[in-house]
Amino acid sequence: MIVRQNGAQCELYFASGQCRDAKIGSVEGDDAVYKVVLWTAGEFEIDFNAANASTKTTTTRNTTGLLMEAMRLMDEANRDTVGAP
Repeated sequence: MIVRQNGAQCELYFASGQCRDAKIGSVEGDDAVYKVVLWTAGEFEIDFNAANASTKTTTTRNTTGLLMEAMRLMDEANRDTVGAP
């Protein structure tokens, strides 16, 4: 899957329903997933034939774990900005 926003592009590779490799610029793995989940707009493209395009495993959590951690990070960021002067 490729996700794009304002010229930035994140590549996510899945196998058996789990995100196993992610990259956006020089950021890889879990941090790349967390970064793209914060995007509030963009477009995505799914290539079902690209499932084996990457043999790397850069993520350390399953897809549910990645999304749950991304949401926790988002909640913390929002909490911190709401209370800021």
